[in-house]
Formats: sequence, C-alpha cells, structure tokens
Amino acid sequence: MKRNELFQERSSAMKKFSVVLILSLCVFFASCQSEEAPQTEKTAVPGGESPASAIRLDGSSISAESGVTVNGTTATVTASGTYEVTGTLENGQIIVDTAGTVDLILNNASIHCETFSPIQIKNADHIYVTLADGSSNELSDGTAYELVPPETEPDAALFSKSDLTIRGEGTLTVTANYRDGITSKDSLVIESGNLFVTAVNHAIKGKDFLCVENGTITVDAGVDGLKATNDSAASLGYVEIQGGTLTITAQDEGISAITDVTVSGGTIRIDTANNGIKTNGAIRVSSGSLEIQTEDKGLICAEQSIADEAEVSVNGEKITGT
Repeated sequence: MKRNELFQERSSAMKKFSVVLILSLCVFFASCQSEEAPQTEKTAVPGGESPASAIRLDGSSISAESGVTVNGTTATVTASGTYEVTGTLENGQIIVDTAGTVDLILNNASIHCETFSPIQIKNADHIYVTLADGSSNELSDGTAYELVPPETEPDAALFSKSDLTIRGEGTLTVTANYRDGITSKDSLVIESGNLFVTAVNHAIKGKDFLCVENGTITVDAGVDGLKATNDSAASLGYVEIQGGTLTITAQDEGISAITDVTVSGGTIRIDTANNGIKTNGAIRVSSGSLEIQTEDKGLICAEQSIADEAEVSVNGEKITGT
C-alpha cells in the first residue's frame, strides 16, 4: 500500500474515533446535568400529587396562582387540584366552586370573615382540608351573616356542601360567633389533626354522617357538640368514633345522631348540661374510654351495647352490658 493511501486510511479512522468520543462525552455530561439540576421548591402534597398552587393572604389583599380567581378579599378556587393557603386575611373568604376534587392545605393561615363563612365550599366532588405539619391555623366569623332571605346558609365558619375530610398533623382553631363551627351538608370525616372548636350553636356537624378516625378534638358548644342530622335514610345520620382524644363541652347533647352512635376506640370525655349521648337508634361501645358528666341523662337510645373491654361511666358510675 502506498504511503499516501495509508495516511488517508489512518486519517479517516481517527476522524471516526473522534466523532464517537465527542458523542460519548455529550451523553455523559447531559446525564450529569440531568441528575444535578435543581428542582423548583413547592409544598409537598400528601399522596404524591402535583405540587400545590399558592394562595397568599396579606391582611386586606390576596395573591394566587393558577386555578384561583381573586375579587377583592375573596379568593375562589375554580379548578380541581391542590392549593396551599398561607398568611392572614383580616376580613375575607376562600370559596371553592368546582366540579373536581380539591385539597386545601392550611399552612399557618388565619382567616376572619365578618359577614360570611371564612371558608365556604359551594361545590366540589370532594374537599380535603389538610393541616400542614406543625402549622397553626385559625378561622373566625362575625355575629351576623349577610344572607338574602330565604337563604339560611352558609351558617358555619367552615361550611361545605360537599363531602369533607379534615386531615394533617397541624392545628385548627375555629371560633364561630354566628352559628356552627364546622358543618358539612354531606359527609364529614376527621382523619387526624388538632381541632379546637368554639361555637354559639353546634360545634361539629355532618349531615350524612360524622366519622372521627383519629386526632385531638376539643369543642365548646352552645348547643350540641358532635352531630349527624340525615333522617332520610336508615343507613345515614350516624356518628362513628374510631379513635382519638375528644373533649366535649356542650349546653345540649354532647353527641347527637339520628340513627346510631358507634365507639370502637379513643378517649372521650363529655361534660354537658343536657344528655351525654342521644340517638334514635343504637349506642354501641366496643372499645375505648367514654366518661360522661351530665346534669341530665348519660345515654338515651333505643338500643344499648357496651363490651366488657370498654370503659364507660356516667357521673362516676360505671355502665356495662346492654
């Protein structure tokens, strides 16, 4: 082979090697950059959903990201998703009005509304109110709502016309000066959280049912403490307590239900001027501790069942059996 031909062959081979090397280095550096690229910091959402959109409260103004319309001191959530509420609102509302599911994360949020519910759920498939870990949140209202007759609702500081679930490891303090503290016109589930509710009327009310799975709940009610009101179906209108620590002070019933009241765990203390627990159906206590101090009757029901392992007392007297 001639020297010129040999040189050309070697030169061609070197060019091919250089191209392969350059491509390999590009892939390597691109991979490194992908692994080390900084991520945008947003609030982590329970269950791994997409990051939350922000609703920022600043005294007499509100700023918000996508999915929220702002009109003065009212923020309306109009799209399903997760929203984080922070800051203080001196006199305004957060409204949810969408066909989807909404998770409203309260992260050191304080909302006062003088003439309506501080948080009002007009429409949603399901509403979650999540109390961010370690956060302290407050809701309060005035003594009169500006309702146009014959409208009687909303009538609670936290009012929902949809299924409502409260969860998280933060604290929520509700001061209801108009009527109820927390009301759902559908179902109400308390999964966890530290709740302190003071209300001139009922403290915590679910229509279809009220279920407490866990958490620390302290209520002071001018009428009933915990309540379920649906009287249209035998399978609804019940109160179920599975766990948690509940301290209930009430001027009427401590716990009131249309159908059944079921206790399967937790520690419950009721101090009431009227009846401790009242229902048209059954009271069933299979586990946990229930202590009632009352100026009237402890348990009023059509049927009563108390398991041996449950601890139930009325004015210091232990109650057992059926």
